[in-house]
Amino acid sequence: MDKERFNVLFIFLRGDAGEKNSLREAGYKVLYLSSVRRINAFRFSVLTGLVKILKEHKVDMLHCHAHKATVYGAMAAALAGTPVVLAHVHGLGRSRNLRRKLMNLLLFRRIDRIICVANSVKEDVLRSNWRLPAGKVAVLENSVDYERFADVSISKANAKQMLGVPADAFVFGTVGRLAPTKGLSYLMEAFGKVKKQKPSAHLVLLGEGPCKAELEQQASGISCRDSVHFPGYKSNVEQLIRGMDVFVLSSVAEGMPRAILEVMAAGVPCIATTVGGIPEILDAPGTGRLVPPADANALAEAMIALAHAPERELQALVERARERIRTKFSHNVIKKKLESIYEMEMSRY
Repeated sequence: MDKERFNVLFIFLRGDAGEKNSLREAGYKVLYLSSVRRINAFRFSVLTGLVKILKEHKVDMLHCHAHKATVYGAMAAALAGTPVVLAHVHGLGRSRNLRRKLMNLLLFRRIDRIICVANSVKEDVLRSNWRLPAGKVAVLENSVDYERFADVSISKANAKQMLGVPADAFVFGTVGRLAPTKGLSYLMEAFGKVKKQKPSAHLVLLGEGPCKAELEQQASGISCRDSVHFPGYKSNVEQLIRGMDVFVLSSVAEGMPRAILEVMAAGVPCIATTVGGIPEILDAPGTGRLVPPADANALAEAMIALAHAPERELQALVERARERIRTKFSHNVIKKKLESIYEMEMSRY
């Protein structure tokens, strides 16, 4: 953000003030409201702590991410006299039950603007919440540090070595939490079909999560265990994804996943499912392949097609995808949209 126009303060509901924080290292002021590991029940100490911070720092605008922060934020802003409150919604189905709908009916009266990460999320928010004016909901897409992923000097051979796959392997990869919403069981099933058509194929799942043991067992069941790799969570993901020949996102539920933005910027051909905001990323012709969710056959067909696609076709796809990320989803582009939202909301007061 433009530091001459915006003085930014970051407030976490919970966390350890002594732990490493990249925002603090970047020169921002970072504060924590609680040191507990999880905030399950409502905590008055968190509310009063937030009210104190808003007053002491004379905060003009409070931008809340996700539901719990928005509940505390709306209440604290009312008590502290903070004029503008924004609520950021990052995924689908956030108002799926009656209790949440009733709470939002009251909560959204205190919210000046609801920001959604995709048009599909906006439509879901409007469809799921009663008496919510469409004009109160805006779209601000997720973004990526384009240069971080586009300007990586590591070779594909070195990246494959870091992934632990053979130099001559054709690598399908994915990045993210190993959780049910990622639809990884369908990816595993699809890979079993692909392996029969492309014997040199290997599958890399970068990330950690509750489904890891189940996925390892599934890989053994389809006789592909030696060709499926679980490197875990890695911080140098911008280097590792260079070892992938095709990126596959098999999610059954998403908002707007940053992983696909990152790999498109890195120049890796992408296959993804038609859920959430994913089609909004790949809606430009020739930027990637879209398949239905929870469909291992369709996923396998797309993987096989890209594995056998001519190099010229893949290179054209990669170049179009990179340009789309640079012009539509880079930090610089989305930052300007966010600044415009801030200025528009503040102009009302």
